[in-house]
Amino acid sequence: MLTNAQEYSTAFHLGWNTMVPFSDKDFTGSTSSAGIRLGYSKFVNEKFGFGFEAGYSTLDDYVPPTTYEYPGGAITTDIYNYLYYFTLMANGQYYFAQGEHFIPYTSLGMGVAFSEYKIFYNVYQENDNNTGFVIRPEIGTLFKIKEYSSFGLKAALGFDYATNKSDYFETKNLAALNFQIGIVFLNR
Repeated sequence: MLTNAQEYSTAFHLGWNTMVPFSDKDFTGSTSSAGIRLGYSKFVNEKFGFGFEAGYSTLDDYVPPTTYEYPGGAITTDIYNYLYYFTLMANGQYYFAQGEHFIPYTSLGMGVAFSEYKIFYNVYQENDNNTGFVIRPEIGTLFKIKEYSSFGLKAALGFDYATNKSDYFETKNLAALNFQIGIVFLNR
């Protein structure tokens, strides 16, 4: 039996987000699983929906102890680089033909991204804040535990491109692959 997204009127999701940065690998080049996303979708018909989403991720990197020379002296320290990345987005979804349990989709989200670049060395820290535009194409699926269940799982793969950059830390626009797994509550 085939089902469709129109069986449901709305959906809420909560997911664990992993990001793989493609830009600024000198600042935060490591994959990070320290992320979360929360969203709401309204199904317009069996093929289309729209919604809102908020996300938070922390990217970090460690630089082992190194001696840095400057005019009149030198300092030896290790460095911790952090990027705190928060997004608020509106999105539109397109739902493909569904089966009993799967609701595959693709979406495009756009919104605002807030970034805080932070560096810790010894007892000192420096930071720079930035706000920019973010766009995220995504492909994924909702998986219903039972055929007519309102509870399910979500898996998605997306790509974030944000205009956030830091002149102070010499970072460029953020580009990162993200993978999300989580739970979804579908409402009739």
